[in-house]
Amino acid sequence: MPTLSAPGIGSGLDIEGIINSLMAVEQIPMQRLQLESAGYLAKISAYGQLRSVLAPFQDAVDKLKSFDDFNPVIASSSDAAFSASATTDAAPGNYRISVDAIAQAHKMGSASQTDPDTTTYGNAGDQLTISTSTGSFTIDYGGKTLSEIQTAINEATDNIGINAGIIRENDSSFYLSLTSEKTGLANAMSLSFTDSGGGAITDPFGFAQTQAALDAQITIDDVYVVESSENTISDAIQGVTINVHSQSSGTGQLSISRDENAISEAVEELVDAYNEMREDFVELSLGELSGDGTLRMIENQIRTTLGSSAGAGGAYSYASQVGISFQKDGTLKFNSSKLSDAVETDLNAVAELFANDSQGFAFRLSGLLDNMLGTDGVIDVREEGLNASIDSANDEIKQMQTRLEMVEARYRNQFTSLDLLLGELQATSSYVEAQLSSLERLLPSNSDN
Repeated sequence: MPTLSAPGIGSGLDIEGIINSLMAVEQIPMQRLQLESAGYLAKISAYGQLRSVLAPFQDAVDKLKSFDDFNPVIASSSDAAFSASATTDAAPGNYRISVDAIAQAHKMGSASQTDPDTTTYGNAGDQLTISTSTGSFTIDYGGKTLSEIQTAINEATDNIGINAGIIRENDSSFYLSLTSEKTGLANAMSLSFTDSGGGAITDPFGFAQTQAALDAQITIDDVYVVESSENTISDAIQGVTINVHSQSSGTGQLSISRDENAISEAVEELVDAYNEMREDFVELSLGELSGDGTLRMIENQIRTTLGSSAGAGGAYSYASQVGISFQKDGTLKFNSSKLSDAVETDLNAVAELFANDSQGFAFRLSGLLDNMLGTDGVIDVREEGLNASIDSANDEIKQMQTRLEMVEARYRNQFTSLDLLLGELQATSSYVEAQLSSLERLLPSNSDN
């Protein structure tokens, strides 16, 4: 008769494989969430790239958003005795400059001393006071060696800018040198010595001047004599800083002129930065930001601002009037000759077109980019939203992982019980089969009839 059989432990039932297959189905919703979370992370990374793409354009825009950007001036010198730099406050012009003297620091040196480390000077309580027109400080030198006096001067908490050093001439000749940190007559030193009772005493070191304190002196246009305690003179010509290096052998020429090339270079940098940014926008739109509304919005707003009227009320209303125009492929083209003509015709109108603080398109672009890139800006808010989505997805993933562990445990319990039941059925089947076989042998066969 037929044999009763069922797969179980030892009979071929693959419980682990069945559970794995069932769990693979159960995990599909969690895998979808994991893919979503990975997608959010990829978008955050893409927004980071978008920030990097916008930053160079923002730098180029910011170089044109201020009226000072349209009055760049350069200072040049025909004489190596001096150099100069200028700010936008400087008026174009030419000046004759001669350097009559350069500022130098005051120096004093002691008489020769036999050694720096063993011989001591004065008595306990003797003091040295070093003074300039700006102040003074006092050290105790009584009973100290030359090296100790040097240290006392340099480490004095109220030191007014005097450096002490020891000069070795030979093994038996040493000098204590004092140098003012600042140049000019106002910083010339004077020394005084007192005993423990405050009475004046003779200089025990034999100090003498080794370099006189001098002010810098220049003559402008053969008439105006300007003196300064420093070799940097910034108050002689408005907006101009003159640095003197050496005495002149004659008279040099200082030229202050408007740097129109700087304006052209800044505008060309803006055009190049826009075109590079646009290329990067295309790459981003083909990647993780494909179809992204934020990217499209940013690109459209920048393009609209560049193409719209500045409305500043000057002779120029559009960027195209000063050499910046859109081409058919969406890139910008720069005509430097057109800008040069506009600058020469009406520099103020060009400045208004870019830098007017309500309508200038560079000023508006700067505000637009700040709104995009700044704290709580458009990109910041978008990234915060994506991070919130990641946190939400991760929370759901954790909950699913807990539920899946419970589901897997339930499957294992169920299939373990099934496995035990199949094992029992298999044993019962074998027993019944054995009993039927025995009974069949006891029954008379048809041949006995």
